[in-house]
Amino acid sequence: MKYKTFITCLVLSLLAHSVIIYRFVTEGILFSGKGDSIAQMIPFQLYLYEQFSKFNFFYDMGFGIGGDFFRSLAYYYSTSPIAYLNFGAVYLLDLFLPLNTGSPDFWFVNQIIVSIFKLTAILYVTYRLFKYLGINQYASMASAFLYGYSTVYFFFTFTWSFFSDVMFYLPLTILGMERYFAERKIGLYLLGIALTLHSNFYFSYYQFIFVLFYFIYRTLYRKASDSVSRRTKLITIVISSLIALMISAVGFYTGVTSYLLNDRTLPPIKLKPFIDFISHYNLFYDGYYIVIPFVAVMALFTFKLYRNYTFRLFAVITWLFMAGSLSPLFDSFFNGFSIDQRRWVYMLAFSAAGLVAVYLHHLKNLTLKDIIISLLPVSLIYSLSVIGSGKSLTWLIFIPVVAVIIMLYVYRPQVITFQFLTVTVVIMNLYFVYDYIREQMDTLHPFYEHDLAFVQSDKYNSETQRSIIKNITTESPAARIDWQTSATHNTPLYQHFNGIKLYSSIFDKDIYQFYDEELNITMDTDSNSIYYRLGERANLYSLFNVNHSIRTDNIATLPYGFELTDQRQGKEKRYSVYRNTHELPLVRVTDKVFNPQELKTPIDREHAMLEGVVLDSPSNSKVTPAENLLPQTTMSLNNATYDGQQLIVSQDQGGITYRLPKRLADRYKDLYVDLSIELKTPSRYHYVWINEIYQSRKPLDDDYRRFNPTITLRIKASDLIQLKLMSGTYTYHINGIYGEDYTTLESATQQQKHQLTQAGGKLVATLSPHDTGYAVIPTPYLNGMSAKVDGRKAEVSEGNYLMTAVKVDKNARKIELTYTPPYFHLMQLISLIGLATAIWYIQKVSRGKRSTVTNQEEIDTIAPPAE
Repeated sequence: MKYKTFITCLVLSLLAHSVIIYRFVTEGILFSGKGDSIAQMIPFQLYLYEQFSKFNFFYDMGFGIGGDFFRSLAYYYSTSPIAYLNFGAVYLLDLFLPLNTGSPDFWFVNQIIVSIFKLTAILYVTYRLFKYLGINQYASMASAFLYGYSTVYFFFTFTWSFFSDVMFYLPLTILGMERYFAERKIGLYLLGIALTLHSNFYFSYYQFIFVLFYFIYRTLYRKASDSVSRRTKLITIVISSLIALMISAVGFYTGVTSYLLNDRTLPPIKLKPFIDFISHYNLFYDGYYIVIPFVAVMALFTFKLYRNYTFRLFAVITWLFMAGSLSPLFDSFFNGFSIDQRRWVYMLAFSAAGLVAVYLHHLKNLTLKDIIISLLPVSLIYSLSVIGSGKSLTWLIFIPVVAVIIMLYVYRPQVITFQFLTVTVVIMNLYFVYDYIREQMDTLHPFYEHDLAFVQSDKYNSETQRSIIKNITTESPAARIDWQTSATHNTPLYQHFNGIKLYSSIFDKDIYQFYDEELNITMDTDSNSIYYRLGERANLYSLFNVNHSIRTDNIATLPYGFELTDQRQGKEKRYSVYRNTHELPLVRVTDKVFNPQELKTPIDREHAMLEGVVLDSPSNSKVTPAENLLPQTTMSLNNATYDGQQLIVSQDQGGITYRLPKRLADRYKDLYVDLSIELKTPSRYHYVWINEIYQSRKPLDDDYRRFNPTITLRIKASDLIQLKLMSGTYTYHINGIYGEDYTTLESATQQQKHQLTQAGGKLVATLSPHDTGYAVIPTPYLNGMSAKVDGRKAEVSEGNYLMTAVKVDKNARKIELTYTPPYFHLMQLISLIGLATAIWYIQKVSRGKRSTVTNQEEIDTIAPPAE
């Protein structure tokens, strides 16, 4: 029977994916949305598989500007058991049937295959749960399909595929809890909790809230079938949860530390008490986040069923979620009291499906009057929805169809009628989700922005681009390239080169500190989820070994010293390849030490890094401070007023002009303009524009805006410095203008050449003759790094604010740098102890005696219908 059930779930999953498969085969349309799915989910999966299959699990200098990808991607796939199963299957298949795993195209197809099996597993475990709760097989399967292939599942998988993993863990955990309450079998509960905690710290918080509420309800209001007392429930569930936490120690610890080491400084959050009542939030009809089936509405208004324990449990949860959906404050609560993100909706889909399961199971005990009463709110809600949205969806036809079949069954209960009803519910759900796809997903994600033609084009991953990258990396595999496609900043991850860009939700806070506070690097936009480029500053490009830049436009912003070496014509764009004429060694050895407290401006810090190394230790060298040219400028206002603190711009592109004496400007190649600026008037997209450098800024209330008022913009040397802004009121102060003639950079290029390679997770530096000092490696230092110099342990520390510095004597020839996350081996030991403890505890609990159930405990008052 279990085998047949699994086959049924697989068939239903294939049926659910039939539209997806058909679209892909006939038109090349992917089951991956534009934006996050194409820009993040696919590159991360490809990248992680590539690293794991090389048995590199932690550190890579090609992850952005380098870092711990295992911890940084714990929010996504690096700790996901489902991702591990997928990677394992791909790895085994690749041994016998070579797969093109290095291409995004493979992972787009893989996403469809994984979704088919994931949905099968969700359907199976949800069916088993509903059956365990006493629901007949037809109602269980139909309702499992309502949950498994809900609009939430499509939304999650299409946009962020790892989100839908949790839709498997939730029914698995609840099934485990119910098995313990009824049979004293705790193993499945342990498994569900351990998988959730290991998989994703973010969703573990969601699951904790739901499971805690479910447990409290099931403990306060006992069920006749419960075999354990309240006290025993509490003790066993708490102990089991702690054991599950031990088992999941590696994944959970990684997820928690990634969150704690992240820096997502947010603007002040001002939440409205209630949502805007627009179709975007209509959870009954055409909502974006979730649409619950109308059968759930009928069930909620079938008052006789509230006497049933299981029905009342799911109804209470559903009502709570429906009430909570009216307020962004509820969304914020589930998002850790941060920005209001509506990602808890899978739990509403689950409770609504459970509600429908009990409703269908007990139809035989209802009357026509009960059905008619339940149809009244349905008629009102959906009539208003059609009028309010101005559109009529296909699946509405199923309301009278399903209502008639229910009435026929209630009037004359027959198994064949009930079977026909459940089949109709399944077909209805297919139309239901299809309308959601057509009305929501297809509108927000046009086909031409997420099909095979798109991802094989110049916008994402064309043959021309790959050819250019291959030529560059063959010549210098460890050096960095400044390049991204128009679709994503994560281009380096799937085009296989070391870049200077990353688009992710989790970063090591040291990186943003380096960008925002220490070097004041100005990115093209003020985003909390992206870091990229290095402010087009030639000193930083050379320090990070960015030896090539590929451009299709915006050549005016190229850093100083880049010269054209190649041009290629793609299908849609022309590519220009520029080489850095001021290349620095991949590893630099220096005996000059500068203390960061003595360096006051970004340009002085750059010069210190070029001449030596900046360390949190006593200095033995000094940098001549750059001259502030601001006192030698004259200022004029353009459609603006300024009182020294507040700048009011009355017309777009108004602002301030600073004029330098031409003889002074001619001394330099570039100017560094250091200023503090922040818009204060009502929110909108705006910009900071100085000469050829343009920074786009998000609206003030944007969830992903990064608050960073102090910036340094590098512009080409000019006697005219024009600050242009959008109309509005700003707090503004210019801190200084500094000239750069690049004599320090040109001098640094004369340093001795040393080599750097990466083999798996190990960085190996091969040194030429040098003096005693510090070997500086331009990749981020992390706690957990260790170094060996010629086989002997050596001191490793953070240098140049972010980079890695290893102390060496003049005889050193080879440095081996490795990284293991702090306490990782301890977490592994805890996991092993947890597994051993779980085996013992499962046996101990199952041998316990059944507790007595008193006559006062509530029992189900409605007998189940015959199947």
